[in-house]
Parts: sequence; structure tokens; C-alpha cells
Amino acid sequence: MVQRYIKNPLLINGYKFDLRIYVVVTSVNPLEAFLYRDGFGRFSTIPFSLDPNDKNNKYIHLTNVSIQKYNSASNNEYSNTEDGANDALYGGTKISIPTLKKRVQQATGVSWDEVIWPQVREVVVKTLVACQNDI
Repeated sequence: MVQRYIKNPLLINGYKFDLRIYVVVTSVNPLEAFLYRDGFGRFSTIPFSLDPNDKNNKYIHLTNVSIQKYNSASNNEYSNTEDGANDALYGGTKISIPTLKKRVQQATGVSWDEVIWPQVREVVVKTLVACQNDI
């Protein structure tokens, strides 16, 4: 596993988020995989900050629902869709891909289908190719 903390993550209204998607690998040699277009996004419950005083605040830097659900001071806005319907799956920090897609496009003006999703596919393919010989 290779991991690096991103100091300038893409934020939506100041909140850090991540993307959880599903990939099924049906064959390694030849490589064959299927990327499911659904999944979920997870948000922090405190706006992002690189202030040294905030470096140990797990509610700013980690998006795990298992951590975020304990932030009783949370006023996270990502628990409802535009039409007011509750789209949160748990604790107001976990949202569906369709809602995340809308939020990303609204916040950035970048097309999910034309820009973001092709990059997600590229990362998945490159990750699988990089580890293909080790599987």
C-alpha cells in the first residue's frame, strides 16, 4: 500500500470528502474488471484546515463514518439533497454517488461524467495494472 496525505484536497463548501466505489476483478491474466457506477461519498463534519492547532482533530482530516458519527458538534450540511429528501446513509456524512455527483458539479463546475469519472476509471485501471503481477 502506498499512501500520501493530500494537503490541498478537493473540497465541497470547505469540507473534505472521499469516494468509495466498487470494482469487481473477474480475471487477472488477462485483466478483466468491472467498475460499478454507484457507491458513496463520505464527508468530514468539520471544515478542512491546515492550521497546526487542528492537526490532531480527526473530524477535520478523516472521513470515516466510524469516526465522524461521534462528533456531537456536527452541523454537517451533507445529509440532505437539494429537494430536501434525506440522502444520508448514516450520521449525515455518507451520501450516494448521484448526490455527490451533483454536489461536485455545483461546487466546481466540472462535469462528473466528462472529467471526473474518466479519471476515476483511469486510476482504477492503473492501480490494477500496477499490482496485476502480484495477484
